[in-house]
Amino acid sequence: MRNIFLVCHSLFPASLSKCHWHFFMFLTLAMGVASAQKPVETTTPPVAVSTGTLAAEITAAFPQAGSVKKAGKLLEVYDAKKKLIGYALYSKPASDGIRGYMGETPLFIALSTKKTILSVQLLANDDTPTYVKKVLTAGLLDVWNGLNVADATKKKVDTVSGATYTSRGIIQSMQAALKTL
Repeated sequence: MRNIFLVCHSLFPASLSKCHWHFFMFLTLAMGVASAQKPVETTTPPVAVSTGTLAAEITAAFPQAGSVKKAGKLLEVYDAKKKLIGYALYSKPASDGIRGYMGETPLFIALSTKKTILSVQLLANDDTPTYVKKVLTAGLLDVWNGLNVADATKKKVDTVSGATYTSRGIIQSMQAALKTL
């Protein structure tokens, strides 16, 4: 939008009256806000059944996973022999509306059978790739690993310098998800 403004201003710098100038600035700002807003997805997290394909994040966290079964807010993850090997938790819908720099930051949380956190994965999102990379490089998603749900919920986590909004969105999404348990 700034580019549109610069082009128009360079074409008509002297001919814009103060009134036109303010109207044009308002229009430019309104177009920028409208284009920055994206519809909120209301899809539910992928819940695989024993006859279907497991979601990529489940197989990444539990390579031996064979099936899942919904159990309240959690998904129970079973191996091929139907032995419980852990739990899966999606931050959505608990984290709906929590935003990073450019959008929501949905998470997938893998838990052991004793409900300690094994791993946290950032799912597909609209956040700025450079900020996401800073957060991942800083190891933000690893700070909860090994903690039980109660300790992870209470843990004070610092934001990543240079990616404050993105890391704040991830931290808040994590807290929202854990509070559902």
